Amino acid sequence: MESTDEKNITFSEKQSLETITEAIATSKRKLMDDGILLFSWGLAFSISNFWKYYESVVLTAWWLRNIMNAMQWIMGSGVIVLTGYFIFFRKSKVTTTTAISTRFVWIGIILAHNIVVIITKNFLHEVNFALLHPLQMVFIGFALFVTGGIYRYWLLVAGGVIMWIAASIAANYDLNMQFMIRSIADVICFIIPGFFMIQSKKKC
Repeated sequence: MESTDEKNITFSEKQSLETITEAIATSKRKLMDDGILLFSWGLAFSISNFWKYYESVVLTAWWLRNIMNAMQWIMGSGVIVLTGYFIFFRKSKVTTTTAISTRFVWIGIILAHNIVVIITKNFLHEVNFALLHPLQMVFIGFALFVTGGIYRYWLLVAGGVIMWIAASIAANYDLNMQFMIRSIADVICFIIPGFFMIQSKKKC
């Protein structure tokens, strides 16, 4: 009887160890996955916003505008497909609370921003992008700040604060200059943290 109990205890300990090991591996992989997504979204956002600024201040040929517009569509579609792949097809034996929490944070931010657009349009009877763009940056900064807190990854927390500062600065300028400020903020708040998140997983 004691031998059976000992075997059960040993088996339970092995199961627990395997579960913990799998959870740690899943958490590390999730950090890298989110780093790849942050880097990809940041690259797409930064290029898109910089192009909008460049296009507004520099006279560009029609063929170049068409190429850049097509490139933005391709980049956007590619990032959306990549995001879908990581969310729906990168299955793991253990689902971490961080993975679930971050999904809800970003989905909530997207919904909240769109609701703000609808409310603003109803009050102003028009879409004021010069107002909504800094507000969008505030929402993104909040999502970065909370995501960094969930992961205990302070570079993301700092990225959220920097995005808030960039939003405050952008609110003092016209829409074209806002695109430039947003482009720089995307590099600092998305691309740089994403790069270090990817590198931290490789070092593990």
